[in-house]
Amino acid sequence: MSNYLAFLATATGAVLMPGPDMLVVVRTALTGGARAGAWAAAGSAAGNLLWGAATVLGATALLTMSATAFGTLKLAGAAYLCWLGLQALLAARRGDLVTEAEECGATLGAAKAFRRGLASDLANVKVGLFWTALVPQFMPAGGGLVMPAAMVVTMAALAFAGLAGFALAAGRLRAALARPRVSRAVNGTVGALLVALAAKLASPAR
Repeated sequence: MSNYLAFLATATGAVLMPGPDMLVVVRTALTGGARAGAWAAAGSAAGNLLWGAATVLGATALLTMSATAFGTLKLAGAAYLCWLGLQALLAARRGDLVTEAEECGATLGAAKAFRRGLASDLANVKVGLFWTALVPQFMPAGGGLVMPAAMVVTMAALAFAGLAGFALAAGRLRAALARPRVSRAVNGTVGALLVALAAKLASPAR
């Protein structure tokens, strides 16, 4: 139980740290509403669940030992984040309102929002590295699969709760963002942050 409580504190702190998933969920909520943002949060949580399960099974440990596989996944994740960032920057240049029914507005259904969140999380190789570093520290020797399974499920639940909270807050701000100047600033800031994260992810240093 003490190991689990220590993990819970660590995981909670990790969930509250800003990152690509939060930016994707917030922008989805701003453009498509809180419901779309919640579905994106569910997709991110599902991605975290898959990363955690892969770590328990040893897949991400093998990934870190293969420079080619690691580099390929990093570049794929960077390309996806860069694409999302460029979309936001183009929206800022055009002066699109954040609240407009654009590409990810009215046409963004639950499935599409979920896939966006899932892709964002799976493309972030640092989530896998986080799990690889985290799991051994909280697994007691000879403890079996109960503890790691509890960690995986708990982390996914925390990720959903935290990101859904951000989505709800962003959804409530939509009315205040229905002004060109504010929307341009939001799209430009989010786009720049996503591109910067993509560049950091694509950098040679681990």
